[in-house]
Amino acid sequence: MALVVLTLAVAYFNLARKGVGVLGAIPSGLPTLTLPAIPPADYLKLFPGAMAIVAILLCEGLLVVRSYSQKYGYKADGDQMLFAYGAANVAAGFTGSLLTGNSPSRSAAMDASGAKSQLPSLVAAGTIAVVMLFFTDVLAYLPNAALAGIVANAVLSLIEVHELRELWQMRRSEFWIAAVCLLSVLALGPLRAVVIAFLLSTIDVIRRASRPDTAALVEAPDGSHFAPVGAEDAAGSSGLLVYRFGAPLYFANATLFLEEVEQLIARAPTPVRWFVLDAQAIVDVDTTGADALRQAFTLLAKRGVTVAVSRADRAFKSWLERYELKELVDPGRFYPTNRHAAAAFREELEIGAGSRVELAPACGTLDAERTM
Repeated sequence: MALVVLTLAVAYFNLARKGVGVLGAIPSGLPTLTLPAIPPADYLKLFPGAMAIVAILLCEGLLVVRSYSQKYGYKADGDQMLFAYGAANVAAGFTGSLLTGNSPSRSAAMDASGAKSQLPSLVAAGTIAVVMLFFTDVLAYLPNAALAGIVANAVLSLIEVHELRELWQMRRSEFWIAAVCLLSVLALGPLRAVVIAFLLSTIDVIRRASRPDTAALVEAPDGSHFAPVGAEDAAGSSGLLVYRFGAPLYFANATLFLEEVEQLIARAPTPVRWFVLDAQAIVDVDTTGADALRQAFTLLAKRGVTVAVSRADRAFKSWLERYELKELVDPGRFYPTNRHAAAAFREELEIGAGSRVELAPACGTLDAERTM
């Protein structure tokens, strides 16, 4: 109603000549099939801008779909959405149309009007077709201010201040990323804001992954579980050291892994006999992480420490094979749980103690014979 009334007002009072900005002349008729008339040399010039538009459309579309799926409790299929975008833009490319994407303003307007199905979109498409065929002369008088006001009013419903409050309470780093992105949109434009937000998010992910949750573990007195302890109590008096690394091993945390292994071995109050790597969380290993594993296993072997691995899944074992690291770990030293590893360690201690007891009389006899 606002568009119709204000457009008629601009046309009747001839406000365009008095400085009111209007949409302007639009060619009438529906799109026709055509091939893009672009010289091949211009494709390279258009590529950076095209990629920027794609980036904005993808980010905007995924965010809008996620927002409404969370609001109404349905599952959104991102792949289906991207396929729809691709099909629509291929059609746009062969009809001389503008790029097609998920419009937050139209989505918000549809939601505010109570739309629950695709029928309103079909009605809107039909209305646009009728306007393009018969009413483009009147559409030229559409005031830009009215159009901008309607879009802004629709988009206001997408600004969710409560989410910023939740981010501030739950994770401050994500709050500051969101705040910087919000200010960047206003100061630098949407494209630069998307790039800045992407870089900041990547830095935050790497920062958190570079300091994963790690711990030295000791067995509870009842043997029911393993609990984290300080480095000085890691090996205890038995010589068993269980170390848990709580993230995939890659370039950002490989140095931390190697340093902590060296520190645990050096600070142990008693010599470490067994080093058990709890690898449940190490589901991925890059080349830098493989080098850190190789250095750690080699260091332990030089110090006479038996290396064992517990709770390793298939992915970790496949990475060991790919990087030729499995030869540094005895195939029999892979255990399903830390308790199995601790039981194997105690069993080896008992076998070693029994062997020493059996050898003691023989050694004594041999010494006696030499003395005689």
